Amino acid sequence: MIYLVNASDSDVTIQSADAVLFNLHRKNLEVGTGAFPGSEFETHRERVYLTEPAPILEILFQFLYPKKHPDLKDLKFNILAQVAEAVEKYEVFSAMTLCERRLR
Repeated sequence: MIYLVNASDSDVTIQSADAVLFNLHRKNLEVGTGAFPGSEFETHRERVYLTEPAPILEILFQFLYPKKHPDLKDLKFNILAQVAEAVEKYEVFSAMTLCERRLR
């Protein structure tokens, strides 16, 4: 599977629960979330382990970059519920309202 969020010039690597690596920009995480990453991650190329599987994180991370966000309308309910849970957990503000609307 090819993941859409994988920056060649990243400074943070996220590992999903199913061992998929996502290379991201720390600045996007700082600006796009309220809860991640914490100040304990000081070094370049830090690997952060998350409990969510790759398909959920792939959707979540798309909301952190300046491009068109996914609309979530074709997701199965169980996937949408997991995305919404991750959005709340990591405080991805740009996705919160959309998740709330889709869950209704």
